[in-house]
Amino acid sequence: MSEKYHFEELDGETREYLLLARDKKGKGLPGIYSGETTYLPLVGLIVGVVVMIATLILTFPPTDQPVREAMLQTAGFMLGGWMVVAALRVWASGKSGKYAGHFVYTDPDYLYEANGTTIEVTDLYDLREAKAVQNFNEGKYQNTAITLKVGKERKTFQVHDEERGRRMTVYLNAVSYMRDGGEDGRDDELRKLAPEVMGSVAKQVARTGEFPRNLTADDLEVNRVPHPKREGRPSTGLLPMAVTLVIGVLVFVAFWAVNRPLRDEAVFARVKSLNAKDQPPALRLYLANPAFTGHRAEAQKMLDGYYDRSVQNNIQGSDPQMKQGMTDVISALKTKPQPVVSLITVEVVAPPGQELASQSREESVRKALADKWGSTIGDELVVFAAPEDPEKPGQVDKSAKGMIDVRWKYAPDGQVEYVVEFRISPDEQPTVTKKGTMANAGDPNQTADKMMNQILQETIGQVRDRPIIIVPAGDF
Repeated sequence: MSEKYHFEELDGETREYLLLARDKKGKGLPGIYSGETTYLPLVGLIVGVVVMIATLILTFPPTDQPVREAMLQTAGFMLGGWMVVAALRVWASGKSGKYAGHFVYTDPDYLYEANGTTIEVTDLYDLREAKAVQNFNEGKYQNTAITLKVGKERKTFQVHDEERGRRMTVYLNAVSYMRDGGEDGRDDELRKLAPEVMGSVAKQVARTGEFPRNLTADDLEVNRVPHPKREGRPSTGLLPMAVTLVIGVLVFVAFWAVNRPLRDEAVFARVKSLNAKDQPPALRLYLANPAFTGHRAEAQKMLDGYYDRSVQNNIQGSDPQMKQGMTDVISALKTKPQPVVSLITVEVVAPPGQELASQSREESVRKALADKWGSTIGDELVVFAAPEDPEKPGQVDKSAKGMIDVRWKYAPDGQVEYVVEFRISPDEQPTVTKKGTMANAGDPNQTADKMMNQILQETIGQVRDRPIIIVPAGDF
């Protein structure tokens, strides 16, 4: 009963007929026309603009990877742009021959429901009757639902104009009346009327409520009612798809080119907005990324300043050599990818009977030195770590040389002899090697603590404690 066509598939005569009905709004044609208002193009235009603006707001300034940001921006702009272009195309093509529009039109032979570029055609040859139901919402007219009985099937469509809905219902019933041969079904004159005449008569019945005396067709702009046929075929859309792809690539490249310098500026601005405690790690991350080139000199200068101030203010050891060795190690971190200092502590010779406790004392001295040096110099500037023995996972590689290497032994005379080496890199020779002695405190653990405190005094002097954060009791 009904069949859907792409508008370009219809034969030329039918397309011209429907375009004339659209442009003339049914005047001069043997049928009833009802235009349908669609707000989808306007909605699409608004939503498309909103999507593009939201994309800019969410991605600018760009701080993520330029390629990732460009892909997101391209997706947002292509979606929003497509919606805007689609709306403009609908409005621009409203008078074109490739776009039907939105309307309902019926003549004695066919019902046409146009929805953009598609047409649903219903054959009315076996039309028996038409019934209409007007729908209201809180007293306001919404639409008229017209149900047709065509042969043994039913077809329902909507008209969004109260008067047009009434006239179309009367028109269709008049067509059914004439096609059935009048009141008693014996009026062959009515039954054999040409579609053009039958439609013209039915329009007069719909307009006046009465059959005209003369069954003729006057003032028609068409010679005959066409019978729709499928002749053409819709365009494949390959060209628009190719153009869309090219535009997408160009948009992506443009966003990528814009994102790189803007991202550099945005990230560096964020780094500068951080507090002093958080800036050094952020500056190091900025310098570690080769994509950031706009402020490398400034970032390095800022990072150098943090190290220089920390060295000047916090490395105040009593021994010039030890102080210089610590200064060399910390200052060398300015240009390193990570602020890591390898720290090795080894008890070379343990007191008699204390061999099993050596590892515990080594770990205790290492953790204490790392904690005190870190809290004084700044945890954001230096991280102490011990190299792991590849053959003994979880244990310190004592055969390696640390950037700070502390080794001690208990001498037969009761004294403790220690050697501290400072290197700016584990693979280089020491810049400073300092040997020292101290009296045995009696207990090996106390002696190790005393040695550790002496090394701290000789390298940094006054130890700075980390601030204590007091968390209030209860919920807050």
